[in-house]
Amino acid sequence: MKKNIFTLLLLSISLTCTNVPKVATISKENGLKYIGETKELLMGTLMKKIKENGTENALEFCNINAIPLTNSVSEKNNSFIKRVSDKNRNPINKATNDELKIINYYKKKLLEKNELEAIVENNKLYSPIVTNAMCLQCHGEIGKNIQPKTADKIKMLYPKDLATAYKENEIRGLFVVELKN
Repeated sequence: MKKNIFTLLLLSISLTCTNVPKVATISKENGLKYIGETKELLMGTLMKKIKENGTENALEFCNINAIPLTNSVSEKNNSFIKRVSDKNRNPINKATNDELKIINYYKKKLLEKNELEAIVENNKLYSPIVTNAMCLQCHGEIGKNIQPKTADKIKMLYPKDLATAYKENEIRGLFVVELKN
C-alpha cells in the first residue's frame, strides 16, 4: 500500500513538472541580431529624415515613431526590445536600478579602454549605446553640436529632457532585449 502511494506521488510530481511553462532564453547571437535590426531601422529612417527635412524636423519623427519602430522589430522576433538611459530624453526610456548598474559597468569599461561586449543577465541581453558624431546633432552640446532650432525643438517636444551634453564615444544608454514567453 505504501509503495503504491509513493509511486502515485512520484507520478504526480513528474506529470506536474512536465506542465511547467518553459521560460524562453535569449542567446547573445539572437539578441545582437535583433538589436542590429532595430539600429538599422531607426538609424536608416532617421538619416533619411535628417536629409529630407533637417535635424530639428527629424526630432518630431523620432518623438512619434522611435518606439513604434522598435516595437515592430520586437513583434517580428517575438521579443521585447527597448532603449534605456541614465539621462533619458523620453521618460519611457528611463533606466531601472538594475539597468543603471549595467550602464555604470559599461561606463567604467569604456574609461578603462576595455572592449564593450553585450552581456546576458537575468535572461535579458544588454548592449551599450555609444555616441558618435551623428548622435551629437541631438545629444551633444547645445550651441556646439546642437543647432539653435534643434535645441528649441528638443525643449518643445521633451520639456524634461536630460539627454544632451554628450561627447563622442560616451555611453548614452543600453539596448535591452528579452524574449516573450
